[in-house]
Amino acid sequence: MPRVEVNQVPTQKVPPRVHPLTRYPEARRIYCRDNNTRQIYDLGNGQLYKFRPHKRGVYESDIHALIQGTTDIPIPTIYHEWVTVEGGHGGAGGGSVLVHHMVMEKIEGDPLYKVWVHLNRAGKERLVLQFVDYLDELRRITSPIIRSFEGGPLHDEHGVLFGRRNTAQGPFSDNQSLWLALAADLQHSPSRTIQQALIDLRAIMPHGFPATLTHADLHQGNILVRNGNIVSIIDWEGAGFFPSWMEYVQYHPTSNAPEFEFENLVVRGMKAYPIARRFMAILDALRSSDPASVEWALRQLR
Repeated sequence: MPRVEVNQVPTQKVPPRVHPLTRYPEARRIYCRDNNTRQIYDLGNGQLYKFRPHKRGVYESDIHALIQGTTDIPIPTIYHEWVTVEGGHGGAGGGSVLVHHMVMEKIEGDPLYKVWVHLNRAGKERLVLQFVDYLDELRRITSPIIRSFEGGPLHDEHGVLFGRRNTAQGPFSDNQSLWLALAADLQHSPSRTIQQALIDLRAIMPHGFPATLTHADLHQGNILVRNGNIVSIIDWEGAGFFPSWMEYVQYHPTSNAPEFEFENLVVRGMKAYPIARRFMAILDALRSSDPASVEWALRQLR
């Protein structure tokens, strides 16, 4: 795909002179989640104001700048990004918490899940090809280390990699250090069967380097469509340099149900990592508290 010149607007990592909700009192709240700690407001001027808990070292504008400068992936412009310290809003012992704020471009478009069912075959194929091309571009951005975008511990918001939601571990420079983090909860198991399973599982662990820039939350709500084309991929807060196989493993749907038609078509065009899928499926099952899942994992390793 040919490069397209992008006119980047430098993000100011300071708050605007007047708080967005003060300047635009008619702003409309369009999203609210996690006990009001994540909110989005439509300011009515073609911009959105968002706030959420801050992840140390993660600034979406830095991620956007790299993507805009090296790929053709359509993403919104961030105008302001800043962090505040708020007291008594759920921190440990009622202490302060860091809140992340952004004023950004509002992209006109509908989330993919709203338009997919209304598309004909050609329209669906068009979107799938566009999306696969964007994923290929993203894979060209690599790092010798598995890490957060800024170089620190890798955030795993959904627990897909480390087995626990909202954890951060690393950085990792080799497969062995990554393995120790992946299997950390199982390493101290008193079961000889589990210990042997870990030995067998380590033997089939796929190589994860170089790490590739991975969005890590590519559900259909984060893909905006207008006039039959993808016009934006949004919400890059969880992006980082994950194992090279991570996006494929995470994106692979769990069934062939109609609601996963897009995902099933996309994975056919992605670089496949079947060994990584098997490895993570067994690891997840071993981590499970369900005896049947653990037994399934043990059978896979025999």
